[in-house]
Amino acid sequence: MSEGYYWKKTLLSFGGALLMAFGLFVAVAASIHYGLAGLLGLAVMAREALLCCKTVFSWCLVSPSMLKALAPWVGLGVVTAGLAVACFRAGRALLLSRRFLRRIRPLRRPGHPVLEALEGEGGCEVIPFEDDVLKTAFTLGLSRPRVYVSTGLAEELTPEELRAVILHEIHHAVNRDPLRLFVVSFIRDTFFFLPLGRYLVDSFRVQKELAADEGAVAVTRRPLDLATALVKIATMRRRPLPAGVPVVGKEGLVEKRIRELVEPNRAAEKVPAGAAALTAAAVAVLVLAVSLPIYAETGEMDKCNHHYCLSGERVCPSDMKDCRRACELMERESMGRG
Repeated sequence: MSEGYYWKKTLLSFGGALLMAFGLFVAVAASIHYGLAGLLGLAVMAREALLCCKTVFSWCLVSPSMLKALAPWVGLGVVTAGLAVACFRAGRALLLSRRFLRRIRPLRRPGHPVLEALEGEGGCEVIPFEDDVLKTAFTLGLSRPRVYVSTGLAEELTPEELRAVILHEIHHAVNRDPLRLFVVSFIRDTFFFLPLGRYLVDSFRVQKELAADEGAVAVTRRPLDLATALVKIATMRRRPLPAGVPVVGKEGLVEKRIRELVEPNRAAEKVPAGAAALTAAAVAVLVLAVSLPIYAETGEMDKCNHHYCLSGERVCPSDMKDCRRACELMERESMGRG
């Protein structure tokens, strides 16, 4: 299959998502590595402060030292939550796709000349399945992607249009677009707080469709066949596709694909400045939160709650001079009043 302009842009979007994820992972991992000793020390300090104050609703926890002790856990919690959501959504998508494939009825001998002629094209397996309502073609499979074509779609399109659609899907399969989409979606869900991640995934979705159109046209040399097929597919009345099954695309994407086929306009797309700025700010905040223990000091707590100084339990650490001094003063005042 042809590797043209949009195929290169697809690689750029995919590479950008990988680079963003790798860079953030390295930054967080390095911050944890260098700040681990300080974080352990701050954890001990926080424990002593809680023993002294006996409540989390205390001024003794409102201090730079406590902020440095708690901020890394908040940052790690955000990343862990994103990773958990990404794993859940990825597993759910794989499960739904597998369930759908179990329900379809593949045809061993479709009898359609176009399907038989394209069998094994580009080393890809084209599987027709019997369905007169689900009029679509799609590519599924991470390690071994296959192209699936419904009999309903084959009956609606002309042989030329059907060939263009199948070649489009073969381009997806040969370039392992399902796997790459799975990876970038996982990155987006993990780093859900980064606007640039969502932009890169949306850009990848658009570019891979345009690249597949470009690859199909490079073989057929007939862009109008694919354009008319897209118009027919978009206007067909069909039941909603099950979750996990690729679709032709949103209405705006279909229009863009048709426009690019009829009147190609390869205008350069710029990364939104707002998304880039917000992403840089979010990364800076996350890295700063995780790396705060690096700048931690072993000094004393700035403030402490003295409400329990007269309880008879001297639980405040002896090195917390402010707490000890306050307890002594309160004890003297109590004895003086007695």
